[in-house]
Amino acid sequence: MGFRGRTERYMASRLRRGALPLSSAPHIMGMRTERTPSSFGWYRGFFNLKFVPSIKPTMLGTFYFRKYYFKNLMKEGLSMKKILSLLLSAVLLLTALFAFSSCGNEKPVIGIIQFGSHGSLNNCYDGVMAGLEESGIDLDAYTIEYVNSNFDASVSQSQANTFVNKRAAVIITIATPSAVAAANAADGEIPVVYCAVTDSTTMDNYENITGSSDIPNFEKQLEVVTAFMGKTDLTIGVLYSTEESSSPFQVEQLKKAAEAYDGMQILDSAVSDITTIDTRTNELIDRGVDCFVNLLDNTIVGKLETNILPITNEYNIPVFGSEIEQVKVGCAASASIDYIDVGKAAGQAAAEILGGKSASDIPVAVITEPTNYYNSEVCELLGLTVPDTIDATDVAE
Repeated sequence: MGFRGRTERYMASRLRRGALPLSSAPHIMGMRTERTPSSFGWYRGFFNLKFVPSIKPTMLGTFYFRKYYFKNLMKEGLSMKKILSLLLSAVLLLTALFAFSSCGNEKPVIGIIQFGSHGSLNNCYDGVMAGLEESGIDLDAYTIEYVNSNFDASVSQSQANTFVNKRAAVIITIATPSAVAAANAADGEIPVVYCAVTDSTTMDNYENITGSSDIPNFEKQLEVVTAFMGKTDLTIGVLYSTEESSSPFQVEQLKKAAEAYDGMQILDSAVSDITTIDTRTNELIDRGVDCFVNLLDNTIVGKLETNILPITNEYNIPVFGSEIEQVKVGCAASASIDYIDVGKAAGQAAAEILGGKSASDIPVAVITEPTNYYNSEVCELLGLTVPDTIDATDVAE
């Protein structure tokens, strides 16, 4: 009996014993090769793998072939191109097997997309992590991947697509543009938990989604503004970004709240490009605004400290913030939502989903009750008197 017959008979014996032909058989054939003459064919076995490695032990890595093996293959009518093609196919198959076996060891991914960096969104992130940790889930069992979009909606979309391709266990988003991007990318297949989406109706048309909403209390905000300004017949300037779907809704809510005050007027200006923020700010000043009121608009708030406040301070015009972090960096006062709480609610919802609960069974958490804050140093600089009628905490202390 020739080598081919002995080899096939030997392999058949191995299969009857339950041995695997793919990983161990090539090495065994290599050992038998050392003991047989050089005239032999090739193993026509499972998966049609036409190679015989040497007896040098490998972890399915580089294969070493005897020169006479190629010669004999070519004698049987195989070209060198066909031989190399077969060898490449074998290597690719083995590589795929390694990749497949390693997939089972990867941890599930928790994806977090933050639209940009400013105080309130950073607080949201801290709250999200606190909510996850306090829920009792084993975070070591997951890979937490955090990305920041730097206030670019197209970047948010790309980041969301990446998490979907990774089959993330859950995608947590911070701010409306990132939430919309993730919901579009996931398309109901991966749960999305949003955080700090002011107009939660924006997300009503999406499936497998829940989160927390930060609805500003403009009635309370105008109480703070009128108390610090000392009058009600104010012309108030408002900047908002056209990229933030919730901002027009907030402008309308602010105008409705202003109707309760005689002589109060809201002048709004839309910013389509962050490079025009300075221009829009100066335009409102030229129109005679007494002060500015910030919305929960991430694009505008992200440029507050670097662009808006330097201009308004030059003209001695107060800016009233929408949350505490804005007051810390230079706004006069604010009726502020606690964004740590907003983030915690989202983190807790994500933990419930990881625990097996459906996102559709988790109600949206609405955080709306504010706390008043003011900055005594800014008030002194702008000549504002801290009113006795408002219970507020000084962030400058």
